[in-house]
Amino acid sequence: MIKLLLIASVMLSISLFSYSFADTGCRRDCEPPTLGVLYTGQRVVENGLSINEKSFSVAERTQTIPTINVKTGQPINVKLVVYENSGVTQLRDVSLSIGNYEDDRNKNMLATLSFKQPFTASLGQPLVSGSDVSQVTSIEDTSGLFQDVLISASEIDSYRTEVDMSFKVLRPLEASDIIIQTMDAKRGTGYNIFYDAIKVNGKEIIQKVEKSIKIPPPPLKQIQKKVSLQKIECREGLEKITRNNGAVACVSTYTADMLRNMGLAS
Repeated sequence: MIKLLLIASVMLSISLFSYSFADTGCRRDCEPPTLGVLYTGQRVVENGLSINEKSFSVAERTQTIPTINVKTGQPINVKLVVYENSGVTQLRDVSLSIGNYEDDRNKNMLATLSFKQPFTASLGQPLVSGSDVSQVTSIEDTSGLFQDVLISASEIDSYRTEVDMSFKVLRPLEASDIIIQTMDAKRGTGYNIFYDAIKVNGKEIIQKVEKSIKIPPPPLKQIQKKVSLQKIECREGLEKITRNNGAVACVSTYTADMLRNMGLAS
């Protein structure tokens, strides 16, 4: 009888042990970074998403929020509060994309902004774009949708990181989705899709491309490239002269007049 009780006790312990992992089927940290709730339903972040100071609680992987209307060229400020259960130093990537999302196989990302924390980085102080920590931010915008992008991140507490993204949209967009992707050091990845989150009205803003000023090389280098003496050019502010020995030079107007008056150049 005692042996039977011991066997039953062991079997029950094994059963309870197995059940303790039944929720996720994982015996390690499988909880990806979140903007709102854990797998258990526990809320760890209030108002995980803010757009132009309008805040939204995040509870589902996909949700529809009231559309934020902006104009082309108007600053858009997005604040994300990200909870990582292994600690802020284990957060690796927080990305924001604008586009259209139907499912994982059918999505069109127009542009993506990312805060990427290196594996050796620590958020003891705010990290800003252009800091000396490599690969802190990245911008994927081949279509030229964004302008004046700023990305920064700071530690709220041991588990929460605030990521701030500011940008302008240069062309009108119909109601578009915002897709947030997060990743931790164990490559646990979380997604949040906010349908019809933003709409951009107004006219397209064409960025003026400044024409590069062509600065001719010195006359000697032009001659070495077999440019004829008649076609040698001088940079702005200098005048071409031909010395009596046939050499071409680029000099100031004052020097050119003086040499001509002295009969040393033409």
